[in-house]
Amino acid sequence: MEQFKSFSQYILQIGYKYGLHSVFDDFLEMVVCALSLGAKEDRYHEIVRNYEKPDAYLMAEAFGSLVIEMDNNGDGLKDGFGDFYMEYLSYGRNGQFFTPEPICDMMARIVNPAGFGERVADCCCGSGRMLLAAAKINRNSLFFGADIDRTCAMMCLINLCLNGLLGEVCWMDTLMNRFYGGWRVELHPEKAVPYIREITKEESYLVLRLPEKKEEIVKKQISAAGVFQQLLFEF
Repeated sequence: MEQFKSFSQYILQIGYKYGLHSVFDDFLEMVVCALSLGAKEDRYHEIVRNYEKPDAYLMAEAFGSLVIEMDNNGDGLKDGFGDFYMEYLSYGRNGQFFTPEPICDMMARIVNPAGFGERVADCCCGSGRMLLAAAKINRNSLFFGADIDRTCAMMCLINLCLNGLLGEVCWMDTLMNRFYGGWRVELHPEKAVPYIREITKEESYLVLRLPEKKEEIVKKQISAAGVFQQLLFEF
């Protein structure tokens, strides 16, 4: 009987042939496409064509292993990517050290041990560990994550969707309020299961509308100043 391979073993095996960083990013995007329930099928085929057929099958097996590992003996809410990403891809560059899961659990309980409200947000979500910790207290919240690193945003997105947590994840610079891409995990209108839908900047809840409002206020101030100067001149 063939020995069970972990998710990391599959990705390392494929990565040895094609390059680990590109394989991992391709895997994440393929999973996002698969969880989009047909909406991103063309993109999925575009990616998978870059791999020989046996390696494409290995990608599918890696996904199966990931789901089994994330099941966490029936408890779920386990980060399927963070440790792998730190050990084999980021090496701590750009300060990408994710908070250990037990610490996330402790922090979630300290912040609100009685249970979270309707919305939980993490503006530097990494692989989504803090959101998963919050879900252990209240799965019925809406979860919002953002990260400047696209790979991190996709890890968080998949972690939410595979755990049936609804909300939004954006690839964006939250400090500068710059939006690069985003997705929402919603219940499918027909199949009634969580799925991923790509969203625009205008649809995002995480993008602040302050810059547009500020521009509107500035225009009003300039206009008011012009009127004031005209009154002074006439006086």
